Amino acid sequence: MLVGRYRSPFTRRVAISLRILGIAYEHLPYTAWSQLEAVRQVNPVGRVPALVLDSGEALFDSTAILDHLDQLAGPGRALVPASGPERRRVLQIIACALGVLEKVVAALYEHTMHPPEKIHEPWVRHNESQARSGLQWLDSITPSPWLAGKAMSQADITTVVMYDFTRIVNAPLIPNGRYPVLDALAGACSAHPAFVATFPAAEVDQANPSLQNITG
Repeated sequence: MLVGRYRSPFTRRVAISLRILGIAYEHLPYTAWSQLEAVRQVNPVGRVPALVLDSGEALFDSTAILDHLDQLAGPGRALVPASGPERRRVLQIIACALGVLEKVVAALYEHTMHPPEKIHEPWVRHNESQARSGLQWLDSITPSPWLAGKAMSQADITTVVMYDFTRIVNAPLIPNGRYPVLDALAGACSAHPAFVATFPAAEVDQANPSLQNITG
């Protein structure tokens, strides 16, 4: 059972990975803003995502969950290679994509968690500048045809999830045509059933619609 809304990019990258690996799951689209106590039942911090295994054991933090899924899939199907330069390259790209996501969220929180007169615009600009640097680095990769090789990996999943999320919450960070490699990658994934089924645009958290239960 996967707990968390797809609007959370952390939840969504787990959901996409589950679907690509062919692992069936029940989905509980809970948000810490609306169902905090329910979320705390599976993660004491009250964050998403959480993955409750058939045994009742609960895993939380998307990176830990994804590591478990790769173990289930085995080295031949894992979305992060088991060792060597291939593994390091995928992890490097994931780290950059998650870093961009962190900065996008930090800038968003500054606007959504403070009244207008309390927003510190230099902090917003600092985080957005860091996000742009990460986006530029990701866009400088020459796909072959995927970011880290011949097969889709967690590098592609996490990067596209970050890119989709950024376009939803801070579209000016991604002007049309600025990042052609990332545009092409997102376009290639846009028709994939795992990405289509988890696309978050229609999800709205009425308790806090501006945040949409992002963190997890």
